[in-house]
Amino acid sequence: MKISISIGIVFLLMLVSCESEAEDYYPKPRGYMRLDFPERSYEIFNPDSCPYQFEIPEYFSIVDKANCNKDIVMDRFNTTMFLTYIPLDSNLFMNVEYSRKLVYDHSIKADAIDEIPLIDPRRRAYGLKYNIKGNAASPYQFYVTDSTNHFLRGALYFNVKPNYDSVRTSLEYITEDIDNILETIHWQ
Repeated sequence: MKISISIGIVFLLMLVSCESEAEDYYPKPRGYMRLDFPERSYEIFNPDSCPYQFEIPEYFSIVDKANCNKDIVMDRFNTTMFLTYIPLDSNLFMNVEYSRKLVYDHSIKADAIDEIPLIDPRRRAYGLKYNIKGNAASPYQFYVTDSTNHFLRGALYFNVKPNYDSVRTSLEYITEDIDNILETIHWQ
């Protein structure tokens, strides 16, 4: 009996000692790596024998392809923007619709697709840019044309599995630089 009373007292003391002020515990949020963005400094990109030019940031590097098509690589962000140049021969509507189709192929994974018109009669630059929100493979695409001779299409791809939450900060920074391309494009 003395043993059972002693065990009961020890058990009661252990139970009472565990009732100190209870803290609320929450799971830790996921952590993502910190990014240091480069200072913006632009230079004019004027490819040989291509009828367009624009300003690009110094951290972009260009990979030449045939027929004025270019790949713009941003190693710092593990991204590539694919530029496709098409000389127009009364096929503007076909190119616009094909660009739209390529954008909306991402609607399966996209949460939203924002279309933002580009209209600058002074530079003869017209087009659309597409902000694709969600876990789509290409979160930013555009086309720009002078509507008579030139058509330039761009698509940005991150070289990782799409995760909008983890690439959003980089995407916002890169988008400003791509918008600068669209604001400074000139046809020759």
